[in-house]
Amino acid sequence: MKKLILTLVILLTVTTAALAGPTGYNSGMPFGALGPKDLSRLEVYANTEGYDLMRDLKLVYQKDVEALARVFRFSVKFTKLDRNARAYGQLIYSSFLNLSETLGAEPYAGVVASQRIEVRQRIRDFIYYDATQAPKEKRAQVEALARKSAPLLFPADYVFGANDPIFTKR
Repeated sequence: MKKLILTLVILLTVTTAALAGPTGYNSGMPFGALGPKDLSRLEVYANTEGYDLMRDLKLVYQKDVEALARVFRFSVKFTKLDRNARAYGQLIYSSFLNLSETLGAEPYAGVVASQRIEVRQRIRDFIYYDATQAPKEKRAQVEALARKSAPLLFPADYVFGANDPIFTKR
């Protein structure tokens, strides 16, 4: 498992550390930098909840959409945006970036859309959170770009943080 955790840390760091969109906003690590300790702590938490998150993450990167759905359903276990939720959020955000390239954005968004409403909201919030971290003067532009680039994931009726206790409305 330590090898998988290290691989995930490297994958997250390499693929998200230097993303910059047309707004000049440097995206990629909205939940902060992750280290092996953060992922180990999250793995322990998931195990205490009876869930093998690392096994499913490995399957997700082998394009297993059922594993992706299980990873998404785990999102409702979080009740506050603590260190575990931030590590999980970064994993979700990074999985969106990575799998959109390999699996496709629409199939990824389709898995999100097929979830129960509270899971669907939580996953969308974890992904959209990055846009809410943009500098105030660029935030509206970054949020509009996020919606435009992923309309199936962020439909017109999506509201960040709606009925989601771990995200405050902005």
